Amino acid sequence: MDLKAAVDTAIKLQGTLKDEAFFSEIKEFAAITNTRFTDAAGQALHRLYKTKPSEDTVKQLIKGIPSSLFYRNHNGQLPVQSSVRRTHSVKYLPILAKEGIKHNVGGNGMRGGLLLLRPNKAGQNRNTLQVLANIKNSTNPNFRPNFRDTVYLDAMKVLRNDDLLVKKDIDDHRLLLSSCFSTSKKRFEYLADWDPDCLMTGTNSQDLPNMHHIIKIVNLASFTLYFRSTLKHHAQHIGLLFQNDNDGNTAFERAIQKYDKEKTFKAIRECIPSNTTLPILHHVIRYAPESFNDFSIRYPSTIHLRDNNGRSFTQALLTAGTKTIENDGFFFLRLTDDEIAEIDPVTKQYPFLTAATVSKGDLSTTLFLLSKNPSLLERYREQVTQDRLQEQGKTRTPKRKRDD
Repeated sequence: MDLKAAVDTAIKLQGTLKDEAFFSEIKEFAAITNTRFTDAAGQALHRLYKTKPSEDTVKQLIKGIPSSLFYRNHNGQLPVQSSVRRTHSVKYLPILAKEGIKHNVGGNGMRGGLLLLRPNKAGQNRNTLQVLANIKNSTNPNFRPNFRDTVYLDAMKVLRNDDLLVKKDIDDHRLLLSSCFSTSKKRFEYLADWDPDCLMTGTNSQDLPNMHHIIKIVNLASFTLYFRSTLKHHAQHIGLLFQNDNDGNTAFERAIQKYDKEKTFKAIRECIPSNTTLPILHHVIRYAPESFNDFSIRYPSTIHLRDNNGRSFTQALLTAGTKTIENDGFFFLRLTDDEIAEIDPVTKQYPFLTAATVSKGDLSTTLFLLSKNPSLLERYREQVTQDRLQEQGKTRTPKRKRDD
C-alpha cells in the first residue's frame, strides 16, 4: 500500500463518506504516526554526532518535523542541549538554537534553549552556554591536543556572529569561571579579550570576586591562567594580584594560604618575569608590606621604576605611611636632596607635607624632612598664594565694557 495515496484518499473522502468509525481510526492512526515521526526525528537530532549530516539537511528535517526540537533523550535533554556534549555535534548548536527560537523551545527569552538549564545528576545545573564554555578536552587518543577546545571556540564564534551569544552573557552567566581551565584555555582567553572588564568586576554566586573564586575552588593552573589574562588587560593593577574580597583579604594572601608561598611565587614568576617594567614593588608596599622582602629579592630592579602616576618608589613608600623617622631613621638619612625636594605628582605635595598628612601625621618626621631643606616651606607658601590668586582670577566676574 502506498501510504501517501492512502492519506490522500482519506482526505478526499471527508465530507462524502458518512462513516465516523472510519475517520476516528484514521485520526488515531495519524496521531500515533505523528508521535512516531517526532520520536524518530528527535532521536535523529540527538545522533547528529554519529550521522554528521550537512547543515542544510538538519534544517530540512526540522522544517518538516519542528516538534523534533522538543524531543528529550534518556537524560532529559533537548537536542540543543545534547548537541553541546559531543565534539562532532557542537557545530549544529547554532542551527538548533536559531530554529529553536522560531518554535519557542524552552519558552520566552530562552534563546531556543541556550539559556535552559541542563539536568545534572550531581545537582550542578548549567545552561547550554555554560556547558559550551566549560566542557573539557576529549580523552580520545585520535584527537590532537586542544582539538575540542578549538571546535567549541568555533561554535562560540558562530553564536556570537548570530547574536546568540552576547557580551552581557559573559558576566550574567559567569562564563569566565566556567571556562577558566587549561582544557578550555582558548575559550577563556577569547571571552576575556571580549570583556576584559569582567575579569575585574565579575563575581561568583556569593559575590566573591572571580580571582578569589578561582583560587578558592580551582587549582594553581587555573589561577595562573586567570592571572596571566588579568595582567594582559589590567597591568596597572598588577593583574588584580592585590584585589580585595569583601573581608579585605587580597588575592595574593588567599593564594599563599591555598598553594603555599613557594608555589604561589612560582606562578607569579611565570606571569611576571624578573626584568619586568611593571612597578610591582609600588603595589606591594601599599597592599602587602609584610611581603616586601619576598617580592624585593625577586624583583629588585623595579625599585627604580615609576608607577603609572609618575611616582617614584620613595614617593610611594612615603604615601603608604609606614615609614617614620623613629621606625626607620636610616631610610630618611639616605634620602637625596632631589628626593626631598621633589613634589609628589599625585598630591602635589613635598615629602614633608606627605609625612604630615599620612598615617595620622608624624611631627618628628615632618620636622626632620624640613630640616634637610628649610626653603621648601617658603616655596610651599608661595605656591599656595599663587594658586589662590589664580583661582580668584578664574571666579572673578569680568567687567562689562562701556559703550562708546
